[in-house]
Amino acid sequence: KFLVHRLVYISKIRSPQVDRSSLGNYYDQLMKKLQADYPSSEPISGLMLIFLKHIAHVVETSSDMILRIVKDLWKMEQEENSYISKSKILIVSHDISFLRLYSYWSFRTLDIIEHGIEAYDTNETFENVIVDFLTQVLKLGVYLYKQPKLSLRGVMDSLHEKVPDCLPQQSIVHYLLEESDSSMITPEEFINIYEKPFDTSLESDMVWPVTTHLFPYS
Repeated sequence: KFLVHRLVYISKIRSPQVDRSSLGNYYDQLMKKLQADYPSSEPISGLMLIFLKHIAHVVETSSDMILRIVKDLWKMEQEENSYISKSKILIVSHDISFLRLYSYWSFRTLDIIEHGIEAYDTNETFENVIVDFLTQVLKLGVYLYKQPKLSLRGVMDSLHEKVPDCLPQQSIVHYLLEESDSSMITPEEFINIYEKPFDTSLESDMVWPVTTHLFPYS
């Protein structure tokens, strides 16, 4: 059994010509394929919010699945005709096995028009902006977690009317995507952390003259 972790990232949709329903269906198929290809791994749950120009995505699954999802993100960034042009990973919360907020994975397209997205600015630190964003996303997850299963789908289809305060501002998503700060990492940086070996050296390697070992290594 694998530990369950929660990934939260944001993305910029490549162009206005991208069909957002197709984007959502692409991810729906990706999640199903990953589950089919790696049946012994943890189930994937979460929610993708697809705004007019941006995405906010919460994924709950094992670390191996998270890595594969991030690799797909990075691959899309390299392809000119893909759905996504850039992404930023905001957090990976570890070992949330008893705190899953979602029972399955789904997406919703939101036709919320927000003016002045590019003009957004703030005196808050990046850390505070990210914490506020994550708080909203988690509040949304908690709200949905508490809904009766029979009415959940209807609630999901009317998030803007039911819980507008729990939906991230598109201007903040844009702001975070366009800025660089060590509080966030790119998909490429995330992959490097997982796949590149650490540059480690033993204390004895830094001693001069070189230590002579009395016995050969076995």
